[in-house]
Amino acid sequence: MIDNPQAVLKDAEIKRSRIREYLSLNNLDGVVITTRENFAWLTGGGDNHVTYPTNIGFGAAVITRDGQYLVAHTMDAKRLVEEQLTGQGYEMVPIYWYEGDIRSKAIEIAGDRIASDTALPSVKEIYMDIVDLHYPMSELEIARLRWLATVTDDIFSSLARSVYPGMTEKEIEARLWNLHTMNGLEIDGIIVGSDERCFQYRHPIATNKPLDKYLMLHSVARKWGLHCNLTRFVHFGAISKEVERVYDCAANVEAMVFQTIQPGMKFSEILTNQKEWYAEFGFDGEWKYHFQGGPTGYVIADGGRSLTEKKVQINQPFEWFITVTGTKTGELSIMTEEGLEISSFLKSSWPGRTIKTRFGEIIVPDILRR
Repeated sequence: MIDNPQAVLKDAEIKRSRIREYLSLNNLDGVVITTRENFAWLTGGGDNHVTYPTNIGFGAAVITRDGQYLVAHTMDAKRLVEEQLTGQGYEMVPIYWYEGDIRSKAIEIAGDRIASDTALPSVKEIYMDIVDLHYPMSELEIARLRWLATVTDDIFSSLARSVYPGMTEKEIEARLWNLHTMNGLEIDGIIVGSDERCFQYRHPIATNKPLDKYLMLHSVARKWGLHCNLTRFVHFGAISKEVERVYDCAANVEAMVFQTIQPGMKFSEILTNQKEWYAEFGFDGEWKYHFQGGPTGYVIADGGRSLTEKKVQINQPFEWFITVTGTKTGELSIMTEEGLEISSFLKSSWPGRTIKTRFGEIIVPDILRR
């Protein structure tokens, strides 16, 4: 199902309907979609990128109340329509490179009252409104997220059992990156840090330091525009009391988030709970030093949503960044009709840790010990 052409067309039609309903409710004639994440959402997984250092794509989708257009420079327009928008009924609007920004042309054809997911002169910017339209995720998107979570977990499980002390963080990073590429995944972020650097920095980006005992692995995997953020730890030899203490806190806070989250719950309430739970385990204030997570999917993680009154929805994926100085947890989870699913740990060979809280018992990923 994850690559079925008919499923993609159905999914893209759902997205255009949501956009057109938004246009009607907000008295708009059209919207210009250019960011990679929103373009992928709108088109059932289409990709408008050429270069990586920006999330502004090389094709702008224009949705009006009764039409849809793809504006791009001549070097990209035909490819985007034929390979990324197959069968979706977009009218191709090519312009030459010397005629300027594709968004300027997109504005011309979007109508009089228009909006955009990027900041443009005299145009209403609605990036976060579009992100809100991402949820609830469709049947196709949920199937893709589960696949992505399983593959990413397999990559981490394989790598963690093949690395060894003495390898540099850069060498481990290269292996992790290559495994993603070999499995057809892109990476939007990667962190490989070891030993004391895990305690010194929240984001210990890889250096030439050799691994001794304690290894942090993190990647932001992307496919079809969707993301799986995964964080796992590996330890060689006996684990110190300090590592055990910080990981026990992170695992317990993570477990309680998993146990208590439910549809209709305010994201601000989740953050309030996290603050209390950090304090219970002797780490009062740790929540301040890293955003605590939120919905994921086409956006890497909407960490700011925990500062709002927006509510948890069915078929919404999450990444909770539970961080304590020295460690961190992070799994892809999805709120389904049956309850919360830890998608990146469903079929895992990674060792689990049984956590017992006042909310019940749950198994979450442990430190992999070697």
